[in-house]
This record gives sequence, structure tokens and C-alpha cells, in this order.
Amino acid sequence: MNIINAKLKKMLFFTAVMLSIFLTSCTSEEDRWTDVKEDPVTEIVTDLDARRIISFQVTNPGESQAIYSAVNNLEKTITVYLPSYYEYQYLETAITLPANTTISPASKELIPVFNTTPVTYTTKASDGTTAVYTVKIVIQQPKLILDELSTASSVFTVNAGTSITLKGENFLPSYEITKVFVVDAQGNKKWQMKQYNEGLNIAGFYAMYVFGATADSPLTLEPDTDYWLMMESYNLSVTMKLPFRITN
Repeated sequence: MNIINAKLKKMLFFTAVMLSIFLTSCTSEEDRWTDVKEDPVTEIVTDLDARRIISFQVTNPGESQAIYSAVNNLEKTITVYLPSYYEYQYLETAITLPANTTISPASKELIPVFNTTPVTYTTKASDGTTAVYTVKIVIQQPKLILDELSTASSVFTVNAGTSITLKGENFLPSYEITKVFVVDAQGNKKWQMKQYNEGLNIAGFYAMYVFGATADSPLTLEPDTDYWLMMESYNLSVTMKLPFRITN
């Protein structure tokens, strides 16, 4: 009986010691964490410029598919990122402005894609102050590649009455957009090739053209003379590095 009591006392003493260590440890852990009050944050609210443009959209694809443009109200620019496959010559727009602010020209007026001078808009707030925004159109079009017809050792020749098949990459599938010209060594356009039936193939990137001379419009190119083929496809153009010749 005394042996049992001795063991029980020993176990109780050991338990009391471990509990004391555990409580001391918790107290030390808690002492290391103290709440620190952050410095107050002051939010500065400024008035928005009433002359600003809130949003600028190109709505040619339809309102649900409208192209949102990047408006920079500090630099007063509107950057339109236009995919080349739309082949637009003019843009329709929708412009959002603050209340009582007007814009000129009106948003319903068309914007030419290939304008020689930058298009600008003037906004006017209700207090009479104005701002001028410049439109920048960035056409997203992959590099145009045109395969050579000639080689370094052999000049390609063609009869003026036959067709020419051109191959390459990234032609846009429209003869209204993808045009081919015969140019001289200085890059001057001497003749525009004509469409050959429906020979433009977007999947294989080849296009077929003929010289298309008529009695009313005779061919003015000289036989046995070096000429180059230049392709224009929407925003880009490329000229073959090697010349070709016509035989008659």
C-alpha cells in the first residue's frame, strides 16, 4: 500500500511540474506578441477633370463586340488597337463623357484608318475649358511574307498573257485589300496586276494574278527588263528581293 501511494505521489508531482512548464511556456509565447497601432492613413480625394474622356469604343464589330481603346487622360491620347483581319477603312465610334461635357467632332462621325494626318477630338466642359485628344491607330497585323519566284542563279520569266501564282504567309483574303504591283528598281509602281478568278486562298496563302492588259489599256512594261513584284496587304507591303522578266 505504501509502495502504491509513493508511485501515485511521484506521478502527481511529475504532472504538476510538466503543467507548470507548459503554462510558463504559454505565458512567454504570449508576452512576445504585442498589438501595435498603425499610423492613420489619410486618403486624398481630388476632383476629376470634367474635360476627360471616360471611354472610347470602336463599334464596327457591333456593340456587344466593341473594341475598347486605351484613353490616356494625362497625355491626351486615344490608342486604338485594331486587328488587321477586320480590314476596316473607317471606324465607327462610341464615346462616353462626363455629364455636360461635349466633344467635337461628334462620335457618330467616321474615323479614317489610313488618314495622312492624325485625327483629333476636342472636349469642352461646362465651364468652357477644353482639351484636345489625338487618336493613334495601331494595326495588329502579322509580318507579310512573299516567296521569291526567281533564284540567285535563275530569273523567273512569264508570258504577259498567263497568270502568276504568288505564295507566302499572312495574306489577307481579299483582292480589295491584297494587291500586287509591278515596280521598277527604284520601287515606282509601273503596273497593277489583276485578280485571276477566285484565286486567293487564305488556307494555303497563295494568290493568282494576271497582267490584265486590254485594247483600251495596253501593257506598258518592257520585255526582257528587270521588274520586281510588290504586294500590299492592308497595312503592310513587301517587295521581292529578286527580279523577274516578261517575255512579250
